[in-house]
Amino acid sequence: MFFDKLVLGTVQFGMDYGIANRSGQVSKEESDAILSLAWERGIRRFDTAPGYQSEDLLGRFIAQNNLQNSAKVLTKIPSLAGTTDYRRAVRKTISRSLKKLGCPIDGLFFHRPADAALLKVDPIFFSSLLEEFSISFFGVSVYEPSEIENLGNSEFDLAFQFPLNVVDKRFASVDMPIGKRYARSIFLQGLLSAPTDLRSNVGPGLSQFHKLYHQTLMRQKISPLDYAISFVANSSCTDFFLVGVDSILQLNQILSADTNERISCYDVERLINELDHSFIDPRTWN
Repeated sequence: MFFDKLVLGTVQFGMDYGIANRSGQVSKEESDAILSLAWERGIRRFDTAPGYQSEDLLGRFIAQNNLQNSAKVLTKIPSLAGTTDYRRAVRKTISRSLKKLGCPIDGLFFHRPADAALLKVDPIFFSSLLEEFSISFFGVSVYEPSEIENLGNSEFDLAFQFPLNVVDKRFASVDMPIGKRYARSIFLQGLLSAPTDLRSNVGPGLSQFHKLYHQTLMRQKISPLDYAISFVANSSCTDFFLVGVDSILQLNQILSADTNERISCYDVERLINELDHSFIDPRTWN
């Protein structure tokens, strides 16, 4: 099974998130039920960030179930752009996250890739944080392969969160430390997994691709969820992959996905190859 590779994302627990999410922010009750099911099924890694407004909820779940020594939590350092005293800002965000989570931080990721350059500028300071706050490792959330290349020769064995899905394969050949490769955006905010209508603010080009993509899979009797997950679960360029859900039903569907081998579909691959790949970055959708 692939459950040991799964990292449960929690952005939906604190925000109205996702291009295919038409039900809004997940309720506290549903969030608790999702977390409980995830833990019951063997998921031990959780991804959050101060900006997701979900650290509190995740921390309460961990405390109520006495999981402080077994849950592995990944969180983020918010953007340091415009910060005059980055040392103070970083210490402050770590302290706040630890207070909300109530457990050690396994991986601390720079949410803004450019901020990770500080690791080279001030390595002694950042090394001291690992020991002082019992953080296992630093990481960087990236959008472009060049952002990883720019961080070469760091004295830290960095982890990376990067987009990887059936449409976006740019990171498939990028060299990253084995054991610290975390794929995200495997469903492109639901674009690749949900055949339902997208939000009304989505451009016509993206809507047309979404329609053709799901129609093609339907004709081939291929589950969009199985197709998306089987690609990432069988990829040699990732060790873990993040999934976000907004219901118990979605999580159960993911946990039931057929991932024994990668599912192939020539017609979908042809459609993807003809796609205007400027669409693959969700930052351009609004």
